[in-house]
Amino acid sequence: MKRSVLAALVAVALLPAACGGGGDDKSASGGSKGPFAPRDKAATAIKGQEITVLLPYKVPKQFLSDFTAKTGVKVNFTVTGWDAVHSKLIVANTAKTYIADVTEFDWSFTGQFAAAGWNEPLEKALDPALLQDMSKANAAFVSDGHTLAACYSNDFRMSLYNDKMFKGAGLSSFPATFTDLESGIGKLKSSGVQYPLSIPMAATEGGVTPWYLLTLAMGGQLFDKDFKPQFADPGSPGYKALQFEVDAVKQGWVSPGSVTLDDGPSLDKFNAGASAIQFASSPGNLPTSNDPKESSVAGHVKGGLIPGEDGPGATFGLPEGLAIPVTAKRKDAARAFIEFWMEPQNQKLLYKEAGMLPCRDSVVSDMASSGEIDGGAVVSEQFKHVQPLFPQGAPTWYSKFSSAAQGLLNSAVKGNTSVGDALKQLSDKATELAANGS
Repeated sequence: MKRSVLAALVAVALLPAACGGGGDDKSASGGSKGPFAPRDKAATAIKGQEITVLLPYKVPKQFLSDFTAKTGVKVNFTVTGWDAVHSKLIVANTAKTYIADVTEFDWSFTGQFAAAGWNEPLEKALDPALLQDMSKANAAFVSDGHTLAACYSNDFRMSLYNDKMFKGAGLSSFPATFTDLESGIGKLKSSGVQYPLSIPMAATEGGVTPWYLLTLAMGGQLFDKDFKPQFADPGSPGYKALQFEVDAVKQGWVSPGSVTLDDGPSLDKFNAGASAIQFASSPGNLPTSNDPKESSVAGHVKGGLIPGEDGPGATFGLPEGLAIPVTAKRKDAARAFIEFWMEPQNQKLLYKEAGMLPCRDSVVSDMASSGEIDGGAVVSEQFKHVQPLFPQGAPTWYSKFSSAAQGLLNSAVKGNTSVGDALKQLSDKATELAANGS
């Protein structure tokens, strides 16, 4: 893909900070009075330290070894599922206890975490040139002028499909509309694909993401500008979106087990050849799905634009970042880890080995010019359809809304609650949360 094409893609009060997580000033911040020491002093002070990093995803062992070799800092790298990480962060931060030195910071955390003051601002800690190079991708983590995380995964939703299965069903391209999608699903089933569609529907964050996506793709929004719910009316896109998921289960478009699948296991099934379409996926999953070491359908997976009513539909971004809690014990070493992560060669490695689309403009442009981004043309085109899920910014009560949505939507796809009842209850809950402001 040409550089010009990808240019469009990238265009788009707790414990005092110096006290860390109960350690003394020197252990927490390299001996400085503030949370971070000057770099020239910190580089020497951090040697021999050990940090804990808590993220939902694995990284190559060589990446961690290289960091230790360069800095003298050892890494206890802990991988826990996204929902579990979120829960652990809420519990630890509320209790003002140490959990890790570097942690996950999702786009959806910004409102709640910023209001609570749970993370160290990074705008003065990180190299200004680095922040400038990732300013667009990092916008989701800025609150009141403070940058609370550094973007490591420039994620948004798109589809993946098995081109071999498509050809076997007489399909030459990915459906552009929902009408075409339903027709294509029928042809795939007739060709022998038992469950053509893979959609995670578990009572998790990953399980509600497809509903958000479908709502946007069908021309709607979850809320208006005043956070009034827009999804309970039977004629609304949000209502139609959930009905689509319920129908997908009833009509056998997805496997019955989809109602218990999170996004990770759902992708695993697609990579094992159990379905022809992974509906709500990530551009970072393309290299993994086409890696023979990770996927049995490698070489046959292509990217598809999310369908819409009259053509490709809207999608939304889900950037994820690296943050330093105010309770971190080794803040200078944590900063060093983040800056090491953002080095160009490491950004490229993490894309190739872990499917994390880089957040630095310069790195994406360089990879575009060299053809290193899998499915580049589709990735670039899909990015043009990215819309904010919350144009006014994620509310401080988002996590409570999400928790309610997880249970209610899952009950609907399991057939235990009607679509109307589930969305009426969710609408009432959202109205209550918005009125209370928490």
